[in-house]
Amino acid sequence: MKKICLLIALCLLLAACPVLAEETAGVSGLIEQAQAALEAEDYEAAVPLLREAAESGDAQAQAWLGNCYGDGLGVEQDDREAVKYYRLSADQGNVPGAYNLAFCYMEGRGVEQDVEKAEELLRSCADQGDVVSQYALGYYLLFGEGLKQDAEEAVKYMQMAADQGYPPAQYYIGYCYEKGLGVAQDSRKAAEYYLPAADQGMDCAQYSLGLLYQLGNGVEQDYEKAFRYYSLAAAQDYPAALTAMGFFYAHGLGTAQDLNEMLKYYNLAAEKGEPMAQFNLGCCYRDGTGVEQSNEEMLKYYRLAVEQGNANAQFNLGFSYYIGQGVEQDYDEAFRLYQLAADQGFPVAIFAVGDCYYLGNGVEKDTEAAAEWYRKALDAGYEPDEEDQKHLADVLGE
Repeated sequence: MKKICLLIALCLLLAACPVLAEETAGVSGLIEQAQAALEAEDYEAAVPLLREAAESGDAQAQAWLGNCYGDGLGVEQDDREAVKYYRLSADQGNVPGAYNLAFCYMEGRGVEQDVEKAEELLRSCADQGDVVSQYALGYYLLFGEGLKQDAEEAVKYMQMAADQGYPPAQYYIGYCYEKGLGVAQDSRKAAEYYLPAADQGMDCAQYSLGLLYQLGNGVEQDYEKAFRYYSLAAAQDYPAALTAMGFFYAHGLGTAQDLNEMLKYYNLAAEKGEPMAQFNLGCCYRDGTGVEQSNEEMLKYYRLAVEQGNANAQFNLGFSYYIGQGVEQDYDEAFRLYQLAADQGFPVAIFAVGDCYYLGNGVEKDTEAAAEWYRKALDAGYEPDEEDQKHLADVLGE
């Protein structure tokens, strides 16, 4: 009797196999059609195909459908629906589904924020070799965004992704070496990591490598190479690189001096809100470099840069108020702006604050306070001119 039952069960199993194969083939066909629709950006056609495959239990389709809900592609944007499908996918061990679910937990999108759960999911994906998860986990740990900041642990995961040739991770490993975050500071190693990321078109790596060549940090100083890497990043509208291009054209570094090109790049960067470009344009209008001298334009660009906390602009706008250049002389406003720049460690501004105390301009005269600020300026590397030396001699006896 037992033998008969086993035989019947085996026959039933064999009979089911063609059905399972047909279902698998059917889901596979749905996925292929959905993928083609996604690649064609025909999301309205893709969604019903993905939904049918997802309801059949396909983890990939569930992850993709989650993306559609998360980004509002072919359906009304709905974070809760996105989480629902990401979770179904993640529960089957699908890495993209788990990664996206981690992001939802990290940001509190469609689910109550839970950074511990997000970290758990990211670590699981990263340990399975998922390069995007390795990078994301490294990034969160490096900057303390959501997770407790841990530069050494960040470098560990960034290194995993960098070893797989992932450009953003290569860039941030270079950044860590340049700044000494989680590793010993080493500009040469920074250049080694910036290079492959730059060669793969990463604009921030191209800019950073250009800066190393400009300053001769970790590499032999080479203005032509600096100009080349700045050019690559500027072609991608990277604001700091646009500013650097303007500076190189202004001074003829690595290329022929060209004030028209200087202005072109400064204006491009300034329009993107890059504060150093705004400050540099202010200086151009102050001095009439490549443009007609204009105090009005000078002040406009200084103020734009000041709004973003640029110390150079804070000091120079303060100096304009101090001497009444383009504005009514105002020692109080000059002192306020000098103080802002000094608080950022700007040496000339630190000395200027000392001068205000020494002369009683914009603040009550106080030689002890002046002496304190003068010492801070000297410690910060300020080099006093002849007039400054007189003030130092009077206050410090130097």
